[in-house]
Amino acid sequence: MRQRVQILILVALLIAGVHWLVPGEPGWLHAVHVLMRKLLLVPVVLAAVWFGLRGGLLAAAAVSVLYAPHVLVQWAGQMGENLNQAGELVTLWTIAALTGLLVGRERRAVHQVGEANRSTLQALLKALDVREHRTEQHAQRVGAYARRIGEEMGLAAGALETLKQVAVLHDVGKIGVPDRILLKPGELSTDEWRMMQTHAALGGEILAATPSLRGLAKIVRAHHEWYDGTGYPDGLRGEKIPLPARIFAVADVFDALTSERPYRRPLPWHEAQAYIRRQSHRQFDPRVVQAFRQVPLAQWADLAERAVAGRPSAPSFPTTPSATTSHV
Repeated sequence: MRQRVQILILVALLIAGVHWLVPGEPGWLHAVHVLMRKLLLVPVVLAAVWFGLRGGLLAAAAVSVLYAPHVLVQWAGQMGENLNQAGELVTLWTIAALTGLLVGRERRAVHQVGEANRSTLQALLKALDVREHRTEQHAQRVGAYARRIGEEMGLAAGALETLKQVAVLHDVGKIGVPDRILLKPGELSTDEWRMMQTHAALGGEILAATPSLRGLAKIVRAHHEWYDGTGYPDGLRGEKIPLPARIFAVADVFDALTSERPYRRPLPWHEAQAYIRRQSHRQFDPRVVQAFRQVPLAQWADLAERAVAGRPSAPSFPTTPSATTSHV
């Protein structure tokens, strides 16, 4: 926001300054003088687009303050020209108001569509949680873990919000996995494991079909890729895996290892941390592992507790992507 405000101030001052300095006498310089006067609309329109109606009107007020002294000095006592200049100011304010109103209306429409899409996906996730009985709490904890790792890596607020959104949606593809596999209490066969692995690609396809969530589709699709290229579904390697997916992979596995499942007990926190460390350069990005290790173990436990508001934990994750481990 600050950068945009600085751009608006710079553009307004530059245009107003040139307008002041270029003489308004007849000739080609007069054409430049008139052009600069028209270009004063630029910061007003930009402000309305970036900040809505209020921003557009504030910019119009600021430009009017820059413009008025020029009118009073250069065109003092010239009634006809003063009326012309007043018309320019009316145009300025009108465009600020119309642009701000239209942009605000468009944003509300986009927001409503986005909310409708998110509501649909939330319904899918709720249906999945009813089937699997651990999806929601798993998402809450993984979201908290991924965000903490992202903070340790110095990610911007927008990137941290992306991690939170991915946490909520990352398992949406499991809606297409049959109950006999998804809810199987024991180990999966090779064919069952292959079917389970399809959930990452399916989740990416579901999000890609939702305009407001397309930006998350590649991350959800890639959250089971391994740093050494042996993950799924596309066998991506190293930096080709989106950074949020690399962060999320560590958080997802860590929660899986420290959560209970019907077929095994959770690992102690220090053992789960040791596993993450051992898998650096193989399953996980070493930079993400380093950031993960900077966080004290006690803090992970506290994050888990707060993420689910004191409710008992549940989810899990296999230690290797093989048919003898289970349901991720």
